Parts: sequence; C-alpha cells; structure tokens
Amino acid sequence: MLTRTFCGKMCGASCGIIVTTENDRIVKVEGDPDYPPTKGFFCVKGKAITELIYHPERLIKPLRRIGPRGSGEWEEITTDEAVSHIANKLRKVIEEHGSESIAFHMGANRNDLIGEFMQRLGKTIGTPNFATVDNVCSKARSLADKFTFGQKCFPDINQPSECLVVWGRNTLDTGGESRMDIIRQAKEHGTKILVIDPRETSMTRIAHQWVKPRPGSDGYLGIALLKTIVEEGLYDREFVEKYTIGFDKLHEMLEGYSFEELERETWISIDDMKKFARTYATSKPAVIQTGNPLDQTPNSYQSCRLISILRAVTGNLDVPGGEVVANGVPFLNIKDVEDRSKRLMIGSEFKVAASLGLAPSQDVLRASYTSDPYPIKASLIFGSNPLMTYANTEGVHKAIMELDFIATAEFFMTPTAKYSDIILPVAANHEYDDFSPKFGHIVARPKIIDPQGECRADIQWMNLIAKELGLKGFWDSPKEAFDEILEPAGLTYEELVENGPVWAPQKYMKYIDEGFKTASGKVEIYSETLKEMGVPPIPEMVEQITSTDDYPLVMTSGKDSYYYHSSWRKLPTLRRLSKEPLVEMNRETAEKYRLVEGEMAYIETTEGRITQKVKLNESLDPKIIFVAHGWWFPEREDLGWKESNDNVLTKWDGPKCQAMGAVTLRGIPCKIYPV
Repeated sequence: MLTRTFCGKMCGASCGIIVTTENDRIVKVEGDPDYPPTKGFFCVKGKAITELIYHPERLIKPLRRIGPRGSGEWEEITTDEAVSHIANKLRKVIEEHGSESIAFHMGANRNDLIGEFMQRLGKTIGTPNFATVDNVCSKARSLADKFTFGQKCFPDINQPSECLVVWGRNTLDTGGESRMDIIRQAKEHGTKILVIDPRETSMTRIAHQWVKPRPGSDGYLGIALLKTIVEEGLYDREFVEKYTIGFDKLHEMLEGYSFEELERETWISIDDMKKFARTYATSKPAVIQTGNPLDQTPNSYQSCRLISILRAVTGNLDVPGGEVVANGVPFLNIKDVEDRSKRLMIGSEFKVAASLGLAPSQDVLRASYTSDPYPIKASLIFGSNPLMTYANTEGVHKAIMELDFIATAEFFMTPTAKYSDIILPVAANHEYDDFSPKFGHIVARPKIIDPQGECRADIQWMNLIAKELGLKGFWDSPKEAFDEILEPAGLTYEELVENGPVWAPQKYMKYIDEGFKTASGKVEIYSETLKEMGVPPIPEMVEQITSTDDYPLVMTSGKDSYYYHSSWRKLPTLRRLSKEPLVEMNRETAEKYRLVEGEMAYIETTEGRITQKVKLNESLDPKIIFVAHGWWFPEREDLGWKESNDNVLTKWDGPKCQAMGAVTLRGIPCKIYPV
C-alpha cells in the first residue's frame, strides 16, 4: 500500500514522502516528486525513519526508576501506572510548593503542535515555566520580524529572487521544504548567491561571494551592511518614507560606527563588506535565509533585528520573489487558555521571550537548587535532552540531581532520560495522527501503522496526564483535538487527510491596504514597544567576549548534518556516516599547537574540558576552531554525556541577550592541546 504523506520529523522540516507498507509494516520510504515545496527531495535522516521505528533498543514500555537517580535501574510498568505516578508526584509538588514549581522542557518539535499542547497543559495546571531551546534557536529571528513589521516573513517559493543571502545556514545539507526549493530555484534562475559563514560548506561552494565573519559578530556585520546601504543611498526611498518609522534614528546609530571598527569586530575587510552590501541592495528582489548561529550570542536579538531592518529598507518585504508575509490558514490557538499561575515566569525580565511564554533554560534549572525567585521541584521533558543541548552541562546535571521528580518522553535511553524517574515511550510519526501548520498551508500526517508497544505521541501523553489530574479542556484522541483546532478553517481532520494540503491564497504587498501588524501600522525601525519592554528600541551591540593569552582561540560549533541536534546517534545508517565527534581547524592551527589529524585533542574553556578528534579544514581562519555539537555515545554504559559534549565548555553567566536571555554559545575563547 502506498501513502502520500510527510516526513516523520527527523529534522525541523516536513518534506513530502511516499510510504510503502506491507502487513502493517513500513518497507519503503521515498521522496514525493509531486509535493510542491520539496519536489522529491528527501534527506538521509528521513530515509532512516524505519531504523527508528524498528530499532531493537527503542523504548516501547513505560519505565520507573527503582535505583538511585542515574543508576540505570528500571522496572517496566503499565501506561496507567505511569500516568498515575506522574499525576501523584505533580499533586505533591503543587501542595508543598505551588503549581509554578513544575517546569516543562521542550526541544526538537517531534510534533508541530507540541509547544501549543504543552503550554495548554502547563497553564491549566498553573505554571508559566516553559523552558525550551527556543531562546537560542529560531525565536530571536521570528520575534525580530514580529517587533519590526508585525509577523514572521519567509522567502517566496513561488517567484525567483535576483539575490539570495544565506546567513549562518548550510541549506544544501540541512535544509528542507521551501528552503531547498529556493536553492533549486536560484540555480535555475541564475540568482546571485551570497553566503555568510566562517566555515566552508556546500553553500559556500556555489556562492558568488562568501564572507567569513568572526563567530558571534553577526550584529556588527549587519551594521556594516546597513551603513553601506544607507550612506550610499541604496535603500528604497519610497518604501522607507511611506511605510517605516525611525529611519532617522537608524542613520544616527550607523554614524556612531566606523568601517574600521566594524572590520576589527567582524574580521571582514571593508571592501568585502561594501561589495556584499551593494550586491544585496541592488539585486531586487532579494531574500535572506538565516540559521541558528544568529540566535546564540548576547547580541542575538539585536542582530536579528538588523536583518529584519535590512529586509525592509531595501524594499524586499512582501514582494514577488522577496520576503513574503504569508497569509495563514486560520486555526484555533489552543495555548490561549486561562493561565492559573499566581507567580511570574522565571526569567520574565527577558520580556521579548516572555511574550511567547519562553523561560530561559538556565534560569529555570538554577532555581532547582537556589529557589530564586522560587523553587523548581519537578520537570516534565518532551522532545528535549537538556544534558546535551542546554548550556553549562555541569550546571544542568546539578539541577537535575536536585529535582524531586522528572518525567521524560523519549524514543531511546538518552543522557537526560537516564536521570529521570519515569520514562514515557514515544510514538514515531506514521504511528499516530498528526497535522502541521506550515508556511502558508496546513498538511495532515495520518497514522499509517500501529505504534510499537505502549508508545504514544507526546501530545497523547499530555492529554492522559491532564485527564488524570482532572483538568478540563482536553481531548480523548488527537483527531478530536484536531477537529476543534481546524474548525476556524471550516475543516475536519478527515477532510484534511482526504483532500491533501490546504493552501492560503498568496497576496503580495498587503501593507498598502492593510498596513503592518505593529502598533504604528508601519515597519518600526525604532520601536517604542521594545523601549517600553526595556529593550533598546534601535539595535545596540553588547561588547564581544575577547580571547586572552590563556585562551587564545575562538570556538564555534555546529550540528552535524547527519543528525538532528543531539538526536539519532543510535540509528546505524547515520552513525556509519558520522562515527565520532570532530574538531576542525586550519593546518596552521594544528601545527602551532602540535596536533595531528586523526588524533584526539583536548578543547578547554574557563568552564571545562572535552575531547574530540582533530580534522583539518583549510577554510577556517587560524584563530578559529569548529567543535562538533551534541555528541554522546549510546553504546557506552554512561552514555558519554560529558566526554565530547560541547556544552561542557559553555556557561550560564556573563552577558545575556536583553530580549531573549540567550547566553554565549558562539565566539567563546578557548585553547586546544594534544591528549
């Protein structure tokens, strides 16, 4: 039997696929050439979905800890026992410490609606504390758009662009959906491709211009590009005059920087910065694709604001082939329920992140042993592996050991799951009904096979916990929930499955008649709203952390294209393609520090030390090393969560992003030496 559907969330995309089943078993998965955004593209992670579903070590029954935390001693229990145990522990925490002492953690979106379900459950319980990776992954970019011109924008997939800027992203190796289609379209159209990345990638090899900034200096580069465009009159004067406010404030801010200073901060020559800016500003329409590095510094939000402003002042907003502000398909926002919390969210001072209910992970974790501003005593973890993906691994471990109760929903035994009290086995996509609101459309992912054992989707576990707690406003099945969510669109879930994706009609230049969804109705280069929130209304830079004699190099990191952050290390095909953690450096760097390719090296910062294997990469500046992200070793008894984990090298303290609470994950002073 053939089923047209969408990839099982092996990464952040949802590529169109065709699944072949025989006797309730998936036997083949291939790309769907007829799905417009991806046109048959299907990456190696997606092809490994069957290895996930049928893996012999996959967790298929709930587990309860019977030994000391972290001992790996478990007993199998039933679903009813697991849910009852969780509910009783939560009731005890609420009774003794208040409902706000429960925290939720979410990482990779195994379901596109998991965040909405999680916030619905948390608010109904009465906690505002939702700690996610979003403070350092994607939300700085979407919230920069929101507070600049009202809502997030996306590259137009229907019309070609004359210029494509790829900023901190390796789209050819890690992209999906519209991102891949943009690259295909660019190649066919002859689009000028400009790439910003300190390291050679598949994207840099096809670029017309490639600039290599100092890791973490993206905001200074944004200033340099805007300074060139404004001073040389390359901006869209008519758009700026009619549809923006604060351009004079922008001009004033730009005058405060010299190109010589910006060259020092970015390590990019003045000539190269100006050439880059001129190409982008004069090639219309143009789009900018961005990636995670922008989100992971104290300047994350302001760097992203500068990019939002770049899009606007060049006249590339909501035009064919430019940055589209999409019309979405209407549906019910299920997280809009009464918040029963009596205390403010931990980290509420970071008001931009708080506007989405995002609590900085470091502040939530620290509260487990400091009780500041109040104690966190229980954590529910869905799609997250904090020991690997949160900053300051030692601090995360300390926090975990202090908690009274931890429940984790997972596919496999991970470093974080190993320290839990209850582990809930998670269903994979294709084992349950699901749907996704995407860019300008919605798609269904109907159940294709029965789930393994007692596995359930994250959202199903949340519903069961809610019902056990006696909470109102939840559902008996995903289908029932989806029917209610889809009601504003005039659809049922079965209709969405039967009829295929529903696309919202695309209309360009909506701002002419409707304005922008900001307080002023215009693009707010200068934002009074941000000013009222205690965030600089015009972008300002926090001084970068500089290298020292003891730590002379600059460390950056990146996820492996064969994995999804810290996930999928147990899948044989992916592990064969990427066997071990590699630290990359220029040959000059290796020789200077007596390192040999293929041998192990210590990487050290003020916070800790790890080991990774040396790999030479001549594209890197000799002052930079590139460290592999998210590495652990599922074949080892201790899972190797400290040995090569790049977050051992990061910390919670130091400068933070005023808007998001983001800590420094890029541009960290370090040293390297032989093992």
